Amino acid sequence: MATALGGRGALRLRLLLSALKSGTRVPLARPAAAFGEEGRGGKRNISDGRESLMGCLLPSPTGAWNRDLWSVLASEHTSTSVTSTKVAVNGVHLHYQRTGEGEHAVLLLPGMLGSGETDFGPQIKNLNKKLFTVVAWDPRGYGHSRPPDRDFPGDFFERDAKDAVDLMKTLKFKKISLLGWSDGGITALIAAAKYPSYIHKIVIWGANAYVTEEDEMIYQGIRDVSKWSEKAKKPLETLYGYDYFSKTCEKWVDGIKQFKHLPDGNICRHLLPLVQCPTLIVHGEKDPLVPRFHADFIHQHVRGSRLHLMPEGKHNLHLRFANEFNKLVEDFLQ
Repeated sequence: MATALGGRGALRLRLLLSALKSGTRVPLARPAAAFGEEGRGGKRNISDGRESLMGCLLPSPTGAWNRDLWSVLASEHTSTSVTSTKVAVNGVHLHYQRTGEGEHAVLLLPGMLGSGETDFGPQIKNLNKKLFTVVAWDPRGYGHSRPPDRDFPGDFFERDAKDAVDLMKTLKFKKISLLGWSDGGITALIAAAKYPSYIHKIVIWGANAYVTEEDEMIYQGIRDVSKWSEKAKKPLETLYGYDYFSKTCEKWVDGIKQFKHLPDGNICRHLLPLVQCPTLIVHGEKDPLVPRFHADFIHQHVRGSRLHLMPEGKHNLHLRFANEFNKLVEDFLQ
């Protein structure tokens, strides 16, 4: 059996059997989380059961041999566990995915029509689960946070920011960092400005603080989803069905264009000086949807922010260059 499992599997099996033979039972103590949660709210997934079982059966991880055993099994556990559920927040049921057991809580904020599963696969899978607890949410009307259908009142970004913060407070996180893509980047900026004591750090990319005539033309160009590439539209059509996907995209274009009629095309430019937390702005220099001047403007008006350019990056740089992006994020958040 050990041979069939392979070298690493055989090692885990031998270590586990040795621990079982020892008969030592020590309960597992979970570390306190400076940026993490105060409590689980009673919900546990199957991985929690495995963790409790390991805690009952394994020797206390104090000696070198025990630390090696614990490291082998615990790392295996934290690398794969992802939960998916809904919770009531501000009158709606918000869906989120969650992974990792790190002390630093990080919320992933998707872009237009996006969700955790469509927008952040490489981050959910590969961000360091020992350092971070990663939560990927679906804003109301997007992904699996339906009903209600998505709408776009004049304050929809502020509404998303409040929903995002209240979601993480409902999950008992004491302080969080934000990773925001596109619309999610705008939401992150607003959240950082309006809830400064709750936001530790933010990373944004593909975001803009105002709308120009050039932006309006770009938005109009993506209004008809039948003209999108098959690669771009397939995951969203699978998630929503064609009718909801196409109608919501049209509503989004109308919703984002409304800011063009405000003074200076303002979305959140007036809030940028209020952002106090460390901020990393990432920009793909080949982004066809968000011109470089938007990243420069945010960088100039968010005090102490850092701008990182990716020469080959487009709008989806975190997917196309996932390893480089994840490393950049992990280094900044630590």
